[in-house]
Amino acid sequence: MSSRLLLVTVIAVSVLALSFGGAIGCGPDGISIDTATVASQSDGINDDTSAAGTSSSRLSDSSATTVGRPRTAARSSSTTTAPPPSSTTTAPPPSSTTTTEPPPLFVAAGGDVLGDRGAGEFIDKNGGEAILAKVKELLEPAHIAFVNLESPISDLGSRVPDKKYTFRAHLGLIDGFTSAGVDVVSLANNHSKDYGTEALLDTISRLDAAGVQHAGAGADREAAGASALLLTPAGTVRVLAFTELVPAGFTATSKSPGVNDCTADRGRMADSIRAAAESADFVLVSFHWGTEYTGAANEAQRALGHLAIDSGADLVIGHHPHVIQGLELYKDRLIAYSLGDFVWNHHSRETGETFVLQVHQAPQGPPAVEVIPVYLDEPTGVPAPVTGEQADVILGRLTRLSSALGLQLEQVGDRAFYGSLPE
Repeated sequence: MSSRLLLVTVIAVSVLALSFGGAIGCGPDGISIDTATVASQSDGINDDTSAAGTSSSRLSDSSATTVGRPRTAARSSSTTTAPPPSSTTTAPPPSSTTTTEPPPLFVAAGGDVLGDRGAGEFIDKNGGEAILAKVKELLEPAHIAFVNLESPISDLGSRVPDKKYTFRAHLGLIDGFTSAGVDVVSLANNHSKDYGTEALLDTISRLDAAGVQHAGAGADREAAGASALLLTPAGTVRVLAFTELVPAGFTATSKSPGVNDCTADRGRMADSIRAAAESADFVLVSFHWGTEYTGAANEAQRALGHLAIDSGADLVIGHHPHVIQGLELYKDRLIAYSLGDFVWNHHSRETGETFVLQVHQAPQGPPAVEVIPVYLDEPTGVPAPVTGEQADVILGRLTRLSSALGLQLEQVGDRAFYGSLPE
């Protein structure tokens, strides 16, 4: 190459370098790129990316997840790049802990249960599980299945002297309760102590061992007045039991076992119901009351039932008359004055009539009620649902007695209803 051509080439390259503002220079190998300038421009791009990364990071604070890398320079850019989609900005899936309203309390109740006489012989021959087998499907599905246990279940003790009727259930009756799903029984009645203190305490021990709750009798006044506490899908339920029929020596005292007598102190009864209502979602109260073989509830029963609801009871269940009595709705709460006998040998058409009472009670509002008619076998006293004409007789009688108390039952087929049952 000539010296003149070389000089022209050098001058041309110098001019180009000046026009590019120093972006191109000469190195040992010829033309090179100014890396400082490119790095500076690259920082500008990094700022945009870093800003986008910071935006995604803020969106993800709630999940404690950082998206993108941290910014390396506190430098703004006139161009903002949209943040990349982030999995942390999507709506969370429905939570598995979403709360739902509990169902209404579902109670199934039967009346007086005797495991002696013909029923006792039936138990010995067929086993305890057979005694309630025909009504099991009416009791077992309920949150709480309740009956009144009208005697001790024991092979201990001695018959109380000078008492006309004394009963002691055969031991297999416990198996009948557990097989049919009976959850709680009342011991507050005029037969629980028929075979003395020893048999009563033995009964309580046997119920405890079988997992059947009880109320209305105990080792002393405090135990006899204590409520049974049951946990159900509807909430907590306390069950209290009282008796108005109290033979001599049956009342529990501070020093002796017995039953929960409510005849002398209505204030104490009301206080115990109020205390139960303050510590549970529902309160069920059982009364042994009324006049034997009389279908109409008397004024004393009605006053006592109303007082129980005024004090916080959600359902009142009565027994003792050995015949059915009507249902009453008081302040959106049901009072069943007598369910009749549930296991008992009987001597007339009316004493053989009974029913399973199914009640669905929500915390607010009136209950939904279903009545399933039952008739007792004679002479065993074993209960079984009935249909057709037999059902009509029982439901017709209960409907008339309830109507007199202001509650209108509706018969549909072989059952009677009040309100709308839950689906």
